Amino acid sequence: MTEEDKSLFLSAVNDVFPLKKGNKVALHHSKTVKQRAKQTIKEVKNKQRMSTDATKTTLNIQEYRVPLMTSQEKMLYHQKGIRLQELSKLKKGNFINQAQLDLHGYTCEEAQFALFNFIENALQNKRRYIRVIHGKGYNSEERFPVLKNLVNQSLREFNHVLAFCSAPEQDGGAGAVNIFLKKTYIGDPKG
Repeated sequence: MTEEDKSLFLSAVNDVFPLKKGNKVALHHSKTVKQRAKQTIKEVKNKQRMSTDATKTTLNIQEYRVPLMTSQEKMLYHQKGIRLQELSKLKKGNFINQAQLDLHGYTCEEAQFALFNFIENALQNKRRYIRVIHGKGYNSEERFPVLKNLVNQSLREFNHVLAFCSAPEQDGGAGAVNIFLKKTYIGDPKG
């Protein structure tokens, strides 16, 4: 650095002064704050797990077990008696999407809760064609797309879900699912 550069720098920072100690923001939380946060998260997850288990027992929901899907596999499910025209519309995406939920960044527990509320809200508002974006799971720590498999499993438990299938490529492909719901809705979306 030349003398001229040093002089130029010193003149540029001439009016600068250190911040007072009270004006600084801590960038890292103390260990106790982190520990309390982790403990709170554990407690919330345990309560959610117990609540979900109790709900399933109370509602006598059947547990469907389906094989795990890969990122590129396409979903397809429909109840008996669904019209082929409806299934075809769903597969091609030839419908007006009335509601959409994006689950990117959600944990399994958050995603399941959000999905339940989303379906319930859609049913209450008489929305029949909806979409859920679950992603393909490329960033998953597991060897399979966790949210995609969660959605595939969970949607089968809703009696008001008549059909669902992976969206066409222009709407998300294997990373999204189109859902067709029943017209009538009374009470619980799972029963």
